[in-house]
Amino acid sequence: MASGQELVIQTVQGVTVATITSASLVDAASIDGLRDALFELIDKQDRRKLILNMAKVQHLSSAALAVLLPLQEKYKKAKGRVVLVGVRPELMKLFEITRLTKLLTFAPTEEAAMSLLGTFRG
Repeated sequence: MASGQELVIQTVQGVTVATITSASLVDAASIDGLRDALFELIDKQDRRKLILNMAKVQHLSSAALAVLLPLQEKYKKAKGRVVLVGVRPELMKLFEITRLTKLLTFAPTEEAAMSLLGTFRG
């Protein structure tokens, strides 16, 4: 199932895998579309295990970062979990500088994220 042009959504073994297909998340329209699609997964579809694959993302604005914290909080309140995967080293530095590494969960690959979520009981 695809939601917009920036996101491809699949379900693998009961886990939702949302792959961001855009290399650049800097303009408001893309970020709004991404936010709406991601929030719909928990708000309307009750999907509680989410892997957000960011491997293709090369540029990320602060507005895009600002989508991740409310998303994480929403999943946490619903007893769910979000794992970010494939974050490029240069973007990981941004997460470290903003201290989001303390609030978000990261895994190097989808397989590693599946392992994390496999042990998670929502």
